[in-house]
Amino acid sequence: MAKAKIYDALVIGAGMGGLTSGALLARNGFRVLIFEKEKQVGGYVVSFKRNGFTIDATGAFIGGCQEGGEFSEILKEVGIQNEVDFIPIHHIRNIYPGFEVHLRQGGFQPYIDSLLQLFPEEEKGLRRYFKLVQQIGKELKYYSEKGLVKSILFPFYCPNLLRYHRTTHQTILNGLFRGGEVKMALHTLPITEPPSRTSFLFVAILISKALMEGVFYPKGGMGGISKAFLDSFLNAGGEIILRKEVSKILIKDGRVEGIETLDGDFYQSPLILSNINPNHLMRMLPGEFKNTMIKRMRDWEYSHSCFILYLGTDLDLKKGSIPYFTYLRALSDLEEEDRMLRRGDIPKNPTMILSIPTLLDPSLAPEGQHLLKVIVTAPYHYRDRWGKGDPETYRNLKEEFSQMVLKQLESRLFPGLSNHLLFYEAATPLTLERYTGNERGAMYGLASTPRQMGISRPPHQTPIPGLFQVGHYSRPSHSIVGASLSGLFAVRTILQKLHKV
Repeated sequence: MAKAKIYDALVIGAGMGGLTSGALLARNGFRVLIFEKEKQVGGYVVSFKRNGFTIDATGAFIGGCQEGGEFSEILKEVGIQNEVDFIPIHHIRNIYPGFEVHLRQGGFQPYIDSLLQLFPEEEKGLRRYFKLVQQIGKELKYYSEKGLVKSILFPFYCPNLLRYHRTTHQTILNGLFRGGEVKMALHTLPITEPPSRTSFLFVAILISKALMEGVFYPKGGMGGISKAFLDSFLNAGGEIILRKEVSKILIKDGRVEGIETLDGDFYQSPLILSNINPNHLMRMLPGEFKNTMIKRMRDWEYSHSCFILYLGTDLDLKKGSIPYFTYLRALSDLEEEDRMLRRGDIPKNPTMILSIPTLLDPSLAPEGQHLLKVIVTAPYHYRDRWGKGDPETYRNLKEEFSQMVLKQLESRLFPGLSNHLLFYEAATPLTLERYTGNERGAMYGLASTPRQMGISRPPHQTPIPGLFQVGHYSRPSHSIVGASLSGLFAVRTILQKLHKV
């Protein structure tokens, strides 16, 4: 190796997993360097400026921000609990074929109460469903605190974690409910898989950890979260290099020795944390070490990607009935919708997730104007991978998709919107892949299927000593909270190995 700069730890990628692990290591006295190939940190958790608007690239809300919540506790560990102000989201509107659900108080219990009013005949099933979710949440908390991985008491204290580890959400829904509408409402979650492919344990963990006490929006935009983590990292003595891409992981005597960047610089460290797509990580390894990684990755399934439309309007939305968050579904058959997406098609009226951040934080736009963001689950291979690389075809497809979304918004939610558009801009699955490195523009990394949950999900420690993985491709799950937890868990493992905790 040529002369290299030496660090205690190197982090590849400044997504939420990388920022969390980097900040925690730096606060524990490690000399840490983070590499980020883009000009900003955060991965999906970023904001950008357009025409006086502050626009969130992806996320619409975050859970676990209340006192004692999962994300709140992470913020405390990183020392930034007072750096981000969270606004509770009190009004959510879910529009389905034939009925609507309005949630005017945060939390999952009020959501169950709303469904009880709509579907009194399903009361028994709803109460059993909610109780089971609560039980799994308690078991997971006990499991996390007591470390019962190898304990003979695990089946006794955590029977539901064991019983349902291979169960789909569809199995639970079909066992508890008769009507299809209540099943559809209970599957309205930040996931891209239908009930038949979604892990029930994942659903229960998501609800109990992130959604039970309601959801929140960070004042100033999602980018403020990643900025706060970065500030913590830098204040603890950490270093970061932006627009610097890692090309090789160097290994000596069977364990990591350092990295080489695309421009030929070398950095040495006995500890490397990867916050990038595992396929990209595998390609950085020497040939003899790739096979071990490939065997583990061969059958992994990615989540679907998405199309995102950002637009500004001078419509007076404060006088309307549209809340910050609206879920709009036209197709009642979730399984058929998934089959279409997997074929590379899009429903005529696709399911849309609409958020209006300026209803919560007017400072994100010029006075009297509003920002709308629409997310539509979309296949990476839509129309021959969005035009087979031909720029003109790609632009035409993006404009065609944008117009489809705009027409649906105008016809169903915002009459006259086309006469009040200030600008609009779109991101496709290819955009997501290009900026974040997520394979196929996967919105949530790995799909939340039963065989990709729990101990079946990629662990933080790889088979190569000194090489760790964090982010939404690793344990425990996707989402801002899940990716941050991956960084926290990885650092705890590292500190335990070094007998520092």
